[in-house]
Amino acid sequence: MVGALVRAVALVIIIAAPAFLLPNVTTASQEITLIVAGIAAAFTIFEYASSHPGLIDFRFAPPYNRVRYMIFGLQILSLIFLCRADAGDDSFSEAYLTLVDQAVAMINFPLSPVAMAGNLIGGGDLIIRAAALSFLVTYVALTAFGIFLWLVPWPVGRRDFNLWINLPTFEPGYGQDVERRLYRDGMLNMFLGVVTIYLLPVFGSFIDGWLDPIRSGDYQALVWSATFWGFVSGSLMIRGAAILKVSWLVRRTRRG
Repeated sequence: MVGALVRAVALVIIIAAPAFLLPNVTTASQEITLIVAGIAAAFTIFEYASSHPGLIDFRFAPPYNRVRYMIFGLQILSLIFLCRADAGDDSFSEAYLTLVDQAVAMINFPLSPVAMAGNLIGGGDLIIRAAALSFLVTYVALTAFGIFLWLVPWPVGRRDFNLWINLPTFEPGYGQDVERRLYRDGMLNMFLGVVTIYLLPVFGSFIDGWLDPIRSGDYQALVWSATFWGFVSGSLMIRGAAILKVSWLVRRTRRG
């Protein structure tokens, strides 16, 4: 229960951060954010206080979910400071924007997800900066986790790994069918992660002006949209990489 409460508080803090750190946020918006954070916290307590698996994958195989939380938190915080820098609220705003522009120049090449997001959604430099920052944070962390997966004996390094409690939504099977379906699901998640990073800006292009703080007067929409864009894609790819590692372990065990 203590661990569940700690996780719930950490989640509330990071969800509520944009509403309390961004400029020009209304009291009503802060109240709504706290309600949403409370719902997320209740779900986290329900999942982690239970001794039985629920909906969260790899709950008993750390640090999988810690990595996802770290990515989510870094995205939120980096985008908050981007918006504060755009508004000139911090003494280091100019230096921060310079660093972000260097990241934009590095990954804003033709056919990149960042370039596609900027072209489809529009809205000026701030949206391109937000997309570049979200993409960079997600995929640097994803690369580091991918390296960790294959250099460290995860998920069996700390305790025996139980497939059924760590993948509660995975339907059990028999014999070679388990290995085959694990590999299929892992590759499918990797594919969906790549597709999502390109597909979501297409839907964002239909929301005219909603993501542009200059027109909407609200930085929160930009922060959450950019976070969602990067985090959904990154989560799918992290899940795919983890399932592929489990598939490889199952195959090695059976052939060993």
